[in-house]
Amino acid sequence: MNEELEIKKVFKATSAKPKPVIYIVCNHPTVEPYSELLSKKRTELKQIAKQLNIPTEKYNATSNTSLRRAIWENSENLVCQLQELLVDKEDSKKIYESLEKFLPIYSLFQSDRASKDNDKEVTDPMSLAIEQALKELVPEIETIKENVRNKAVETANRTLEKLKEMDKDLADSLNPDFKSEPKFDSLFKLSIKSDDGISINKRGSGVRRLILLNFFRAEVERKLNDSTSQNVIYAFEEPETSQHPKHQEMLINSFLQLAYNTNSQVILTTHTPALAGLLPLESLRFVTKQYGEKIIKSNDESVYEEIADTLGLLVENINIQTKAILLLEGQGDVVFIRHLCDVLKDGGAIPETLQENGFAFIPTGGCGNLKSWRTLRLAEQFGVPWCVLQDSDHPTPEAQKNIATVESLKAQGIKAYLTRKREPENYLHSSCFDIPLIIDDYIDAKKEVNKHNKKVAANKVLEVYWPKMTFENIREVETYTDEYGEIRFEFTEMILDFLSLVKPSPIYN
Repeated sequence: MNEELEIKKVFKATSAKPKPVIYIVCNHPTVEPYSELLSKKRTELKQIAKQLNIPTEKYNATSNTSLRRAIWENSENLVCQLQELLVDKEDSKKIYESLEKFLPIYSLFQSDRASKDNDKEVTDPMSLAIEQALKELVPEIETIKENVRNKAVETANRTLEKLKEMDKDLADSLNPDFKSEPKFDSLFKLSIKSDDGISINKRGSGVRRLILLNFFRAEVERKLNDSTSQNVIYAFEEPETSQHPKHQEMLINSFLQLAYNTNSQVILTTHTPALAGLLPLESLRFVTKQYGEKIIKSNDESVYEEIADTLGLLVENINIQTKAILLLEGQGDVVFIRHLCDVLKDGGAIPETLQENGFAFIPTGGCGNLKSWRTLRLAEQFGVPWCVLQDSDHPTPEAQKNIATVESLKAQGIKAYLTRKREPENYLHSSCFDIPLIIDDYIDAKKEVNKHNKKVAANKVLEVYWPKMTFENIREVETYTDEYGEIRFEFTEMILDFLSLVKPSPIYN
């Protein structure tokens, strides 16, 4: 109705391995003999064309497509109505097989599985990798199939020639007909073993789930660097299962990058408040029941409140003594801002720290998610102002989204900042390291440091090295020249601006 393609799949829930019954929902003729043209064979189409007295020059009798077009064009009234067209045979099946090549891959990762040698927690990502690879190699595979078909035809023709030598009236042609498409994906089997030769599927569920986590992290990098990669829908049931909270956060970050920056869609279910708190508000769906009916709620302030209350989503560090709130991205940013304030005060750049003035530092994973929303509701309850410091993420695809978020906040009168460099790790001074290492403004600093010191995890770089920054180090890395040629101090000015929320005075303006 809206010029959109709609495909419906019906699964029998009682089957152990349900296969879909597939329909194309479309406007289709309802009157005979046009209602089932797609399922009719060529001989039947020819008979209909003859019955309708369609001149033979108006169609190609060897082409089903040409026959159908001629039949439809010579009908006075097809009486098209929206209906579900079953794609189970003849040309209706061929049409769907052609459409399927352009549809995204769908892969479901469940939380509860039996622990077997072929545990799908291990095989699923590898199978998905094979499926993606095969879809991206469709032209090459079609060439292989065509070559096989041509070779088969050559053999059939040679056989026919020999057959005619024995009896020329026995057959006029031999046409090879493949009963089904070759299943290339079944030809490839992957297994994973650790360094000690123990199969991964013999390890604990937490380790197996870690394979999934890093599969998605690897997918982010691959897809960001490959604009031709296949469209994929990832469905993940309770990704927090058997995972440390830090790993959960890394997984969600990978999901967000996949969803916002690549040709992918991510669907996940969770009962964990910490996980749901990291998700963007516009992506949340609350599945509940009313009067015995299952309903889905979304995109409403009352729904966000209901989700937060149902999950028991809490916000730390806010109490009656809180005078203002600073929203940050992660726990490392709390270490960053605390040390930054202490050092700038000791160096005389600011008169007081944020923590001395009752600021609560809340890591939310970014603005615009459920945890941030919940925090701001509490800020309103306590009647305290709030402000934002967020990574610029320049030059990644996420940068434009961050700019739009901060500009929107500023338009509302909120004090909101993006780091001028990619993220806080990019401000680390070379003197913090035991080896010669200079961090550029826009590289992935966490990876760069981890590459040179494997003992420090990438997500711990800021917490380990930032406390080593002296006043002179911070002054050096925060200094920049603005468009008017003036020397400016990025973090000093930012902290002073934040302080003005609780101590308005000429000294802070």
